[in-house]
Amino acid sequence: MTPIPPCAHRAFLVLLLPGLFWLGGCATPSGGGGDPHTTARQRILGTAERLVGTPYVLGGESPGGVDCSGLVQYAYLQAGIRLPRTTIEQFRSGRPQRRILPGDLLFFRTDGSSVVSHVGIYAGKGQMIHASSGGGRVRKVSLNQRYWQQRLVGGATFLGGAAPLAGYTAPPSGRPPG
Repeated sequence: MTPIPPCAHRAFLVLLLPGLFWLGGCATPSGGGGDPHTTARQRILGTAERLVGTPYVLGGESPGGVDCSGLVQYAYLQAGIRLPRTTIEQFRSGRPQRRILPGDLLFFRTDGSSVVSHVGIYAGKGQMIHASSGGGRVRKVSLNQRYWQQRLVGGATFLGGAAPLAGYTAPPSGRPPG
């Protein structure tokens, strides 16, 4: 076997290293945009998306059936984040946000009282995923509907801070009290 001259080793490394750096970039998680919680947000939304069509079950918190806060609790748990069980506890525990990112929570007053009674997961592009008692299942709906706009209390996060321009901006009257 003929030995390889040292200059050939260097030429090989010069060609190999850029290729390895390029491949390393392919293995890097995408999406960042500066949000260190991108992976958690993707997991939350992926779980919620998979549950679309799941039956609404009062008190449910599993793929067999969920209510609104059970959907939220289950989706967050799949991302390794423990949340309180009820809508009111989730509202009180979250960090209020005027601008929210996909994976953050939206809270509503849907029962005619002054108490927060419904929660959904913001899915981006003006949509949310929620467990609808009226619809009897988990659904993805547009937040442009008058029903949701009139009942919105505000948004909250259990993840990172401020949202970039892609976030949903709650109307000024939708800010949570306190």
